[in-house]
Amino acid sequence: MQAQNIPDQENVELQKTREYIRENVTPAKKGRKCVDGRYLPDQATGMIARPGGDCGYVMALLAVSKKKKLGLGAEQCFDAVYGAIVASGERFGMHTDNHSDPDKHTRNGLIGCGHLAKAAAEFLCEEYGVDAGQIKRLIEHARAMVDIVPHLDMVNLIGKHREEGVLVVKSPLYTAHSSDPDLGQMYFIYDEQRDVTFMKDLVGRMKIK
Repeated sequence: MQAQNIPDQENVELQKTREYIRENVTPAKKGRKCVDGRYLPDQATGMIARPGGDCGYVMALLAVSKKKKLGLGAEQCFDAVYGAIVASGERFGMHTDNHSDPDKHTRNGLIGCGHLAKAAAEFLCEEYGVDAGQIKRLIEHARAMVDIVPHLDMVNLIGKHREEGVLVVKSPLYTAHSSDPDLGQMYFIYDEQRDVTFMKDLVGRMKIK
């Protein structure tokens, strides 16, 4: 009896997800945001959703620097990615949340982006190929830059994680909202094709040997 019900339940979930996608498809736009499902439909709409937003590229560069022994520090990696993005006429995007940043004057944690915060943990950093200390320096540097540089957006997401799954988007022209308050649904979104394309272009523009 239970085995017979499994396909039915899977079909219900699939139909539910398809309905969500139909209601939440949106045209692709410039910019990057995190895969976090808590972005509302009017926050970073249509941007490339990828782990950590643009800070995820900085983390990747730190991992490459560690593996290849390039000797690049957190500040250098951040500045390289930020500089290449701004030089192309775009803005650098990242996020925190209201649990870590309840207001402009209060901080309850390192940062509200799980991709960054987990990589800053000593027992998890090796999974990301980075040093925890470097990620902590990256976060502090990025936070300091928010009030100094003109092209950095740190969105403060609100609420709890209620993602029901991961939607991997292959389209170069469309993506989907990560949450729909009217439907009461939320998903992690990853714009795979657009992320790979942008990352290749970014590597070329940074001109790091």
